[in-house]
Amino acid sequence: MSEYLEHAEKAEVSSAQQKEQNPTIAAQAQAPELSHSWKRIIVTIWIGQAFSILTAYSSMYAGVWYVTETTDSAFMLAVASLCSMLPQGLLSPIGGVIADRFNRKYVLMAADAFVGAMALIMGMIIMMGHVSVELVLIMSALRSVGQAFHIPAMESTMPLLVPKRHLVRINTLNQSLWSLALIVGPVFGIFLYTVIGFQMVLFLNTLGCAAAVLTIATAKIPDFHDTSDEARHPIKSLKAGFATLNADRGLLVMAGIVMVVISMYAGINSLFPLMTYDQFNGDGYMASTVEAAYGVASLVGMGILFVWGGGRRLLRLVALSGFGAGVILVLTGLLTPDMFVFFVILTGISGVVEAFFNGPLLAVFQKRVPPEKMGRVMGLFTTVTALSSPIGLALAGTCAEFTGVANWFVIAGIVVSAGGILLGTLPILRKLDKEVAATFDDAKVVKRKVELRSGGSNAAAKE
Repeated sequence: MSEYLEHAEKAEVSSAQQKEQNPTIAAQAQAPELSHSWKRIIVTIWIGQAFSILTAYSSMYAGVWYVTETTDSAFMLAVASLCSMLPQGLLSPIGGVIADRFNRKYVLMAADAFVGAMALIMGMIIMMGHVSVELVLIMSALRSVGQAFHIPAMESTMPLLVPKRHLVRINTLNQSLWSLALIVGPVFGIFLYTVIGFQMVLFLNTLGCAAAVLTIATAKIPDFHDTSDEARHPIKSLKAGFATLNADRGLLVMAGIVMVVISMYAGINSLFPLMTYDQFNGDGYMASTVEAAYGVASLVGMGILFVWGGGRRLLRLVALSGFGAGVILVLTGLLTPDMFVFFVILTGISGVVEAFFNGPLLAVFQKRVPPEKMGRVMGLFTTVTALSSPIGLALAGTCAEFTGVANWFVIAGIVVSAGGILLGTLPILRKLDKEVAATFDDAKVVKRKVELRSGGSNAAAKE
């Protein structure tokens, strides 16, 4: 008994010293206790988000199809894509400030309500016969504004609802919803656009957002936000978010490498149809086969990660995923025109491999950043990822004209693989990975280990 107390006392002293040395640990210790019904809360939120995201993607692709039919212009499609990404990229840091300053439950409800209201207004305008390409572009931009506030609030709320050991699973579940929307959205949106009309698709989006607001309203989400004086001043609050990220050099280095990887991959994703057409002399059916193979394989990979949980060494998993994805791109670029089947197979494998990238990466942030500053950091990271896409698209479109599409796959693959190697080998990131792995042992687990060790020592002494 005395030995156990000695162990416990040492553990408490060690824990106190760690909190003094690491403000992040101290801040995390003040987070509200998890609800015993956290699974039910997550399911409730997820059901509402499923309706919202699926209907949003359907209306978005209905808009894309309208622009395609009306203009038959690749330039206008690029402008539409820019309108759907740029506001989110520019406004996400502000969205993160709002998420940390106010009750995140109400921020989520307001963001969904805003998108739903805009869809309703646009639908009514179209029903009155005033549909135009400009209106579709405005709709895309407004939806992106809503996402700039919704995403940081949602990603900073999850650590308050879910045990740390399940964060990867929940992130994977959320990511699978987005992936499913990418698969179903184009087909469902264009089908509804053709059968019931553009305005009805937007009204359906309004109903989806209403379902999201209702489920969040009924979910028990703790009111946990930054109550410091700096949080009341937007500029100071935003600077605090930068300071939090800058103070953790490991996270900063990781974010920089990830931005390069995402930029290269965003550009490559836009070239897959052209790769099918140019390198393999394919048609629309072959291009859709490639996309379907990637989408289905991604869901399989996410299912594996959801069941497995990702293990403890999350950054190592992200690094292996990045390295493997880069190798697959290189192999894809080396295929000859008569090897389309292997192109489909490699694309499917890449879907599985890439599924192990996003969920663990997001969990590293969620485990590392103090919960009262999580919104600001996630807002900054959302900006990094959102702005990486147009940068990658511009880079890929320009460079592929000179190198050829297949050669650009090789070049991009080398860069992505190099990023994966850096994520797994840089000393500062290996240290970060070990520190994140240590967070899986909560206080109860540590206490149990102490009890087991002391029990074993007492048994040995008796013998």
